[in-house]
Amino acid sequence: MIHAYFSKLLQDCRVVACAALLPLAAAPAASAEDAVGGKQGGISLQAIDSYMRGVVAGFKSSKTDIGTAPTIIDFYDCTTSDHGYVTESTQVQLINYNYTSPNENWEKKTFTACFGGGQSHGEWTGRKGDDLYFQIKQVNGSSIVGPTMSVSRVHMW
Repeated sequence: MIHAYFSKLLQDCRVVACAALLPLAAAPAASAEDAVGGKQGGISLQAIDSYMRGVVAGFKSSKTDIGTAPTIIDFYDCTTSDHGYVTESTQVQLINYNYTSPNENWEKKTFTACFGGGQSHGEWTGRKGDDLYFQIKQVNGSSIVGPTMSVSRVHMW
C-alpha cells in the first residue's frame, strides 16, 4: 500500500528532482522485522537509497525519519551540465533538523570521485540525529543556481 502511494505521488510530481525529495519511494521494500536497528514508529530501515536528477546548488533532500539516522552519504555515478568544461565536483553538507532550536549544520564534504562513474563517500564521524538531511552547497564550485547535477544512486546510512 505504501509503495502504491509513493508510485502515485511520483507520477503526479512535475519537478525533475521530485524522486530525490522522496527517498523512501526508491528504497528497497523491507519489513520492520527484516530491518537492522530495531523499530521506531513502525518503520525501521538501516539505509535509504534514492537518486537525483537535474538538481542545483541549494537543493535539500527530504529528512530521514528513521530510528538509526545516517551519518554516511555515498554518491554513485555523478554528472553535471558542465561535463567536459570544468573539473566536476559537488559540496555536500549534512544537517540535523531541530524542531525547537536552530538546525545543526555539520561540516561540508567535497565529492569528486563519483564523477566519471565512481563513488564518493562522506562520513560525519560521531554525529547522530533523528531528522537528518543533506544540502547541495555547490556544484562545480558554484553556490548560486547554475550548473545542474545528477546522481544515479544516493545511499544514506
